[in-house]
Amino acid sequence: MSVISLPEDAPDLSLRGVAFARMSEGRMVARGTASRLDYRRSGGRMNAEQGAAQLVPEKPGTGLASLGALRLGAPFIDGEIANRRGNAGGGVSLDAERGDQARTEAVHYDGDIVSSQTPVAARGPGYVVDGHGLNARTDGSRIDLTHGVQGQLQMEAQP
Repeated sequence: MSVISLPEDAPDLSLRGVAFARMSEGRMVARGTASRLDYRRSGGRMNAEQGAAQLVPEKPGTGLASLGALRLGAPFIDGEIANRRGNAGGGVSLDAERGDQARTEAVHYDGDIVSSQTPVAARGPGYVVDGHGLNARTDGSRIDLTHGVQGQLQMEAQP
């Protein structure tokens, strides 16, 4: 019988071809997939590859609910679940059911704030904008493109 030694930082749980669903009050509010997910109990750390998730607003009429379901994707994701902190990189995408789209190389998530120090391209009904960074609240109450912004807004025709 041979002895197998594991690396010091080996995950407590390592899964391939992962799918998940999150329920709240009897309805699905999030679901997603990852080609690989590693979890470390100490610190609640997780690392994922080729992650994709769909979030469904819990309460219509609040925060991001006007955008409808949100689809997020990134090749690399890491985070601390209990601390609500994480990073996504390698090309991050956001697509909303309403038609909004955003792309950036990397984002950082900390509690209620999402930020990026890389160029951000966003478009949706009535707008196309580019910025060199992003600071936003996760409830959608504030979205700031930073370090220089350019774009176009299309105003609705007035009767």
